[in-house]
Amino acid sequence: MKKIKNKNQAYVLYILAIICLLILNFIMLIFFIDDFYRADITIFTLVFGVFSYFITRAIINGVLYFIPREECYVEDSNLIYKRILFSKFILKEIKISLLGIYDIIDKGYKIPTTNGDYLNPLNYITIFFKPYERILIEMKSGEKYKIFVDANPYPNTKFLSYHNDDKFIKNYNELKEMVIEEQNRLYFNQKNWKFNG
Repeated sequence: MKKIKNKNQAYVLYILAIICLLILNFIMLIFFIDDFYRADITIFTLVFGVFSYFITRAIINGVLYFIPREECYVEDSNLIYKRILFSKFILKEIKISLLGIYDIIDKGYKIPTTNGDYLNPLNYITIFFKPYERILIEMKSGEKYKIFVDANPYPNTKFLSYHNDDKFIKNYNELKEMVIEEQNRLYFNQKNWKFNG
């Protein structure tokens, strides 16, 4: 069974970033709780609380979207998409009828809004906060499915090549070709069945 995998993510780098964000969030929560229990609520308490919220959401999204492996394959006339955490836990599974697919679109490379400094935790908070799922599967019914997270952790750093857009485009092309081949095979089988029946 042919599987198309999203191999363009810096998984190990993201795990390290999440560990750093957990430590930073723990420190922020200590300051927030300390101020809160002393009833010494100041502007800094609110800043710690808000910043902790952003970090927590970034950590959750990092675990749900950036650490898992993504793959697509064909099974029983359906395109199956899975997001798998640590090769064991299926976080998301979508079963899409191949004959119902109208188009598969690459929404294109999203220009990062960060400065690309790998020592800056804000870099990861902004990347993780709103995941960008780059491939859009449009159905004939009008439904849309977004798959394959794409992010460039170091957009302005030339010596660290964690992101390769050509690799992502190759994965996209392989996915589209696989779907078209399977759709053609299914249409051919349906015509043959009608003709023989």
